Amino acid sequence: MTFLSESAARPVVGSPAVEQRLRVKPPGAVKGCFDGAWWPRSREPVAEFSALVTALAADSGPVDRIGFNPGVWDLAPRTLAAESGFVRLAGFFGLDRHTIVVIGPHIRRLTLLVVPARADPAAAERALEAAAAPDAVGSAELILTTSGALEPSTGTA
Repeated sequence: MTFLSESAARPVVGSPAVEQRLRVKPPGAVKGCFDGAWWPRSREPVAEFSALVTALAADSGPVDRIGFNPGVWDLAPRTLAAESGFVRLAGFFGLDRHTIVVIGPHIRRLTLLVVPARADPAAAERALEAAAAPDAVGSAELILTTSGALEPSTGTA
């Protein structure tokens, strides 16, 4: 486990359109690799994780922790200050670069596909829908490549 940056908590920053960039599978859906998908606007973890925490709190309750691959994100603090308390951010280089894990008191483990921030909007929408489909079981690379959000040869959007 790797914690990044300073230990001081940073405030939650809102994003008005995050709800349109987040899809979660309906209850009772096949788990597969993902519980849904998220399309951040940038690689800036304070702004993006804050917006995600706010969006998830409205439907699923507070978030306690977010696990992510630090090789994909800009430098992140160890914690974020949210309305419900502090959210611990934990960087794991072993976690797939297109995946984050969210944990909270009412969220046992939410595994989300992360669509690259620079993906074409139409391709990103296809990836969000594909990962959140009730019967979706594909891997990150398969979903992102098939949707056009990820170039197969380079692995980037």
